[in-house]
Order: sequence, then structure tokens, then C-alpha cells
Amino acid sequence: MDNRNNSKAEAMLALTSLLWGMTFIVIKKGLNDASPFMFLALRFGTAFIVYYLIFRKHFKNISRMTFFRAILISVFFFGGYAFQTLGLRYTTVAKSALFTYMFAPLIPPLQFIFTGKKPKAINVVALAVVFIGVLIYSSPNGELFDIRAFLNYKTDYLNEYFGGSSFNIGDFLSLLGAVSYAFFILLIDRFSEKESPVVMTGFQLFYSALIAIILSVIFEKTFIKPTINLAVSILYLAIPGSVIAVYFMNKYQGMTTAVRASLIYSLEPVFTIIFGWLILREKLSIVEISGAVIIVLGVTTAEVVGAVLEKKRREEPAF
Repeated sequence: MDNRNNSKAEAMLALTSLLWGMTFIVIKKGLNDASPFMFLALRFGTAFIVYYLIFRKHFKNISRMTFFRAILISVFFFGGYAFQTLGLRYTTVAKSALFTYMFAPLIPPLQFIFTGKKPKAINVVALAVVFIGVLIYSSPNGELFDIRAFLNYKTDYLNEYFGGSSFNIGDFLSLLGAVSYAFFILLIDRFSEKESPVVMTGFQLFYSALIAIILSVIFEKTFIKPTINLAVSILYLAIPGSVIAVYFMNKYQGMTTAVRASLIYSLEPVFTIIFGWLILREKLSIVEISGAVIIVLGVTTAEVVGAVLEKKRREEPAF
């Protein structure tokens, strides 16, 4: 592998992580000017139009099975982004990014539940480490360990319990987004050899926009403020945050190792925390920073060790 190409590829993947890290700030600001589902409809609708204009030659002779698979995948793809967006109304961008990042260690146990494939020991350890990191980060004063509050159940328990803790309903929604995105990754893995990733990505954007419009009409008091802030938010999420980032990932990830790619992608929540501090003036305590570090280390360790073990397995001579 050429070192110059390798360095360029890793630089572009780092840029991809930066672009994705910035999306949390853009969503947070954009939600001031549009209701959540309508905001998602504008985001994915614009992204689909741009994406289709670039890759329209690929959308020919689409089979019924492709449509069916695309709908199934899109439900979980949309769920991941919808829970993330709804959560950002109530939580900080730093928490949202870190909890969303948890989708990676959730994949092995979910895979075991639905396919019977046993997770490796490192995956179980990583999940435990991440869980500890979440407890520390979300509860720097130990509120989540208050058993009396847990046992003192009331009708509005979630609001009262989350309200008295630094772990709130927005954090909970962000975690649901991570679970949904983990299911999305599992489905992508299952259908990747059967369908074109270019076509499936296009359908994910289209169906997500359609689902968002339907949910906006049914469940929310839809509003849109035609502001410059909203226009900039939608354009950023649609073009740099979706089309360009996905293009960079697909083009450059194969030019480096899985280990290096995993480490580079771990920069996404780091960039989000930095941008949240610079732009939104969000601050973290020492305890919260410690929890965040534990979460990132837990995820990246599992990814790196898993990639190394897989490489060794493939290099072993067959007898």
C-alpha cells in the first residue's frame, strides 16, 4: 500500500469524521426553525435529490426485492436519525454524539440474540466498559445509583427521575437511536452482497424523507421558519453531512486498514465535543470528560482488537 495514498485516505476519513461531528451542532441549531420530523424530511429529501442527480444512472431495472429490502433497512436507518434528532431537543451535542457512538458495541449482542452468533470475549468486555463510561458520564454526581428514587415509582417516573439526574429523556432517546442504528448495520451486513450500496443508500434517503413527512403530519404540530439558519442547516446536512461524507467513506476506507479506520472514526464524538464547546458553549466537568474517554476507549478497543484478530485469522495457513 502506497504511503502517500494511505496518508491521503486517512486524512479524508478524518475529514469525514469532522463533517459528521459537526452535524450534531447543525441539527441542534436547525431545530429552532423547524419541527423535528419536518426537519428530517427536509434533510433527507434534499440529500436524496442531490444524491439522485449524481448517481441516477444506477437506478435502473430495480427489482421488487430491492424495494422491499430498502424499506426494511430504511425503517431502522430513519429510526437512528429520528431518535438522535428528537434527543437533541433535550440533551447536549456531546451526550448525543457519545450515546449514538454506542451502536458499535451493541451490534455483537444483538447479532447473538437474532442470529445465534456468539460475541467474542472482547465485545462483551467492551460493552461492559462502555456501560461503566455511560454511567459515569451521565451521572457525575451519582444520581443514577439512587436506589430509593428508582423504587419510589410514580406515574410520571421518567420525567421526575430523569429530571433529577443529569441523565435525561434526550439521552434516553439518543440511546434508542444507537439501538436502531445497530439494527440498521446488521441489515446492511446481511444484504450487502445482494444489493448495490449506491442504490440502497439512495432508497434510504428517499424512504426516510417519506417516513418523516408522514410522521410530521400525524404526530407533530408542523412548523417551518424560512430562515437562513434553517437553509444552511439543511444544505450542510444534505451535502457535506450526507452525500460527501458517504462518498469519502466508500472511496477511501479501502485504502487503509480496518484498525486505522476504526481509530479515525472514533474522532467523531471528539470533534462534536470540541464544536459544542466552541460554538454552543457547552462545558464538561472532569468527571464527564473521564466518562467520555472511557466510552471512546471501550468502543475503539473492541473495534481495533476485533480487526487485528480477524486479520490474523485470515493470515493463518489453511490445512
